Amino acid sequence: MYPKTVSLMRICYVADGRFIHALRWLRYFSERGKEMYLVSFVPMEPQHVAAVEATGARYLGHLGAFHLKRFWRTGRDLLFLRRLLRRERIDLLHCHFLGSGAWFAALSRFHPFVLTILGGDINGPDWKPGKDVRERLLSPFALRNADLITCHPYQLRQAVKRFAQTRIEMVHCGVNLTCFSPGPRPQRLLEQWKLPPNARVVLSPRLLRPLYNIETIAAAAREVCAAVPSVYFLFAFLRDAVDKDYENRVREIVAADPFTSERVQFIGDIPHEEMPDYYRLADVVVSIPSHDGTALSVLESMACDTPVVVSRIPDYDPHYIAPGETVLAVNPKDSTELAAALVELLRNPELATRLSAEARCRVEASAGDQAQISRMEQLYHELCGM
Repeated sequence: MYPKTVSLMRICYVADGRFIHALRWLRYFSERGKEMYLVSFVPMEPQHVAAVEATGARYLGHLGAFHLKRFWRTGRDLLFLRRLLRRERIDLLHCHFLGSGAWFAALSRFHPFVLTILGGDINGPDWKPGKDVRERLLSPFALRNADLITCHPYQLRQAVKRFAQTRIEMVHCGVNLTCFSPGPRPQRLLEQWKLPPNARVVLSPRLLRPLYNIETIAAAAREVCAAVPSVYFLFAFLRDAVDKDYENRVREIVAADPFTSERVQFIGDIPHEEMPDYYRLADVVVSIPSHDGTALSVLESMACDTPVVVSRIPDYDPHYIAPGETVLAVNPKDSTELAAALVELLRNPELATRLSAEARCRVEASAGDQAQISRMEQLYHELCGM
C-alpha cells in the first residue's frame, strides 16, 4: 500500500478499460489519495467495469468510434466527455494511447491534458500518421494540444518533436518488482500443460497478430524442436484481440510438422497475476514485433531472470535492450536466425545466465513501478500547481 498524499486531486483517464496497466495506474493513484476516474475508448463488459471499480476508481462510461461521415455521433460523444469533465470537477485529463481516445481528449480542449505514447503508437524517428484522414489530421493535433507527453523509449522524442514542441518526459508503466522477480520453476504449470519435468520452454507472450511476427516463431519452432528435442513452445495471447485469419495461418505452420505440433501449445489468456510464474517456467522468452516500444512484457521477463530474444529494430531503450549484453536480437522476419538464437540460449547456459543477470540488474535499478509512479505523480502536481 502506498502512503496517501495530503492534497486531493481528481484525475480522469481516457484509456482502454480492459488494459491491465491502466488498471494498475488507477489503483496506484487511488491508494495515493487521488480521486480516479476512467472513460474507456472501447466498450466494456461487466467484468471489466468491476475490475475498474475494484481499483478504487469510478467508471464514467465509454466513447464510441470516431466518425467523420456520421459526425453527429462523434459530436455526441465529445459533448458527453466535456460535460462529465465539468460535472466531476476533474483537475487533470490523462489519455493512454495516441488514437481515437486522444482525439476526443484533445478536442475537449480540457487542460491540463497529459498524453502517454505507447509502443505501437509511434515507432522510429521517421514516423508519420497513417493515410486515414483522421490520423493524418487529429494525431498531430492531439500531440500539439497536450500539456505533457510521456513516452518510452527516448527515441520517440525525436518523432514527437517533428509534430509538436510539447514538453516530453520519459515515463513508462514500470515493473512491479515485488511480483516479477526470480523464483523456483512452478511445478503446477508443468502439470497443467502436461510438460515433462525436463522440458525446455520457449514462451511467446505477445498478441496473435501480424505485427508480432508469431508466424516467424512458429516456423522457427520446427528447427528448434529438431535441434533440442526436449523443447516445448507456449503461445500466450489475448483471445479478445486475436486476428483469426492470422491465427489460422500460424496454426497451419505448426501443424505442417507432426513432431513440432506435439510440442506447441496455444494457451490463450494468462491472468496478469500468473505471468511471473510463466516467466519463471520459461527458459527463453521471445518477443519479435516489427516495431515496438520497450515492451513491459520484456522488462517483466528480465525481472524474473529469464533470457529474452527480441527484434533487431531501433525502437528500444538501449539501456535495457542491449544486444549481446542483456538480450539476443534477430531479424523478426528470419525464422532461421531466430531458431539459431533460441538454440544458442537453450544449449549455452553460461550465455543465458550472463544475459539474464545483466538484464535483471538494469531493470531492478531503474525500471521499477514505484520509481515510475512517483515520477508521474510529481508531474501531475507540477501541471496542476499542487
